[in-house]
Amino acid sequence: MEISASRNKMGEYQLEIGPVTFSLPSDVAKALQQVIDQRLNQNSAIDDENTKRKITAYRVLASKMIGVDDRIVQKFAPLVTPEQLVTIVRLADGDEFYKKVVKNLSKQNRRQFEEDYASMDKITEQHACLYMEQIVPLIKRAAQEQKELHSN
Repeated sequence: MEISASRNKMGEYQLEIGPVTFSLPSDVAKALQQVIDQRLNQNSAIDDENTKRKITAYRVLASKMIGVDDRIVQKFAPLVTPEQLVTIVRLADGDEFYKKVVKNLSKQNRRQFEEDYASMDKITEQHACLYMEQIVPLIKRAAQEQKELHSN
């Protein structure tokens, strides 16, 4: 549906939505713009609830990574971006996963990770969800490798 806005000869705004035309005084047009801006920039309660639910699930997933074998952590860490690695470490309970990651990185990578961890101390919940969504396949692969290690 095509929407267009213009002014008529009397100075009123005309809003055309498909075959329908609305004539609006300027104060009504401004109020409409404010309502639209507010709605577009406002998260709904449902969105907030979904984000909280995802964060909780990702915290559980990140905490399970604490039990993964060191060899798997050594493979996993270079495959993810610094933001993703910091996010999963921050989501894990306590500092055990942090210690495990640091222990399994080379000296240079360890220093870089520690710098990244210190500088990325304010990751938003939306960014955390995005980063975790991106690395879930890698976490699944790590879990599969962990199963294979323990079944042998």
